[in-house]
Amino acid sequence: MASPDEATVVATTVGGIAYLRLQRWVGASRTIEHLGRSDNPDVLARAEAARTEMAHRQERRRLVSTLRRLIPAPAPILGKVLDAVSQAGLFRRGAVLVGTAAYQCYAPLLGTILPSATVMTQDADLATADLALQGDSEGESLLGILHRVDKTFAGLPGLDVRVPPARFRNAENFVVDLLTPQRRRTDRNPMPLRRLAAGAIPLQHLDWLIFEPVPAVVLHGAGIPVVLPQPARFAVHKMILAQKRGAHEAAKSRKDLEQAAALVAALRETAPFALSDAMADASARGREGWAKPIERSLSQIGAGFP
Repeated sequence: MASPDEATVVATTVGGIAYLRLQRWVGASRTIEHLGRSDNPDVLARAEAARTEMAHRQERRRLVSTLRRLIPAPAPILGKVLDAVSQAGLFRRGAVLVGTAAYQCYAPLLGTILPSATVMTQDADLATADLALQGDSEGESLLGILHRVDKTFAGLPGLDVRVPPARFRNAENFVVDLLTPQRRRTDRNPMPLRRLAAGAIPLQHLDWLIFEPVPAVVLHGAGIPVVLPQPARFAVHKMILAQKRGAHEAAKSRKDLEQAAALVAALRETAPFALSDAMADASARGREGWAKPIERSLSQIGAGFP
């Protein structure tokens, strides 16, 4: 697992006194943390821990490089965005990666190769059930985090310009969306995420999707630690989503079904009971909004209940 504390130890001298600092690359930007005087035992201990971690990082890079030759890896911009988000601690504070960006991470998690045609994406969807994004400090705005990757990222205003944006896009049209579960029909769109100076779009069924998420690693750099929905819940959620899209989203609906079909096939080999339990749990929550969409999708992908 990649560490959020990976850093290179750099020595510098100021006024004849030796100091140590930690240099980190986050996304495409360099950050520097000053540790203190090099004759301080606590500073030396932190520097030695960073050197040890760097050696581990180099070994992980070799492993990731090997896996990337076998498994489709994320595009560089997606890897850099997730690196910045992970380094900022958002996954530790309750964020969950969803959408096709999450689907890309299931191949190494399940030990299988997923169809490459279903993994291409030009966006990253981040979901959170906690609008406060747990944490003691105010932290950094999402735009500030994204600017570590690309200074052209900007928030896209919604219908109400007084509400902070929930969608951010760079000059290359890569989009980052923030999502949150819809609790009631009167929820504001977007819901405010004040800690990130952003909003989050409320969506149905999202709370079910991100229930008890799992850790995973993105095949970028030395490996980026992220948090994903359970693979079985992701597959079932895609079945439901495919049936709820409008006619103008036919291409997205087909992609939902392709991803669901690929995961169903993989889960039947690796975790059949998890898939069966997820389908049963979702179907029990309602006939019209849950069970029927699942059944229609299963019929379209040529699969029945495990």
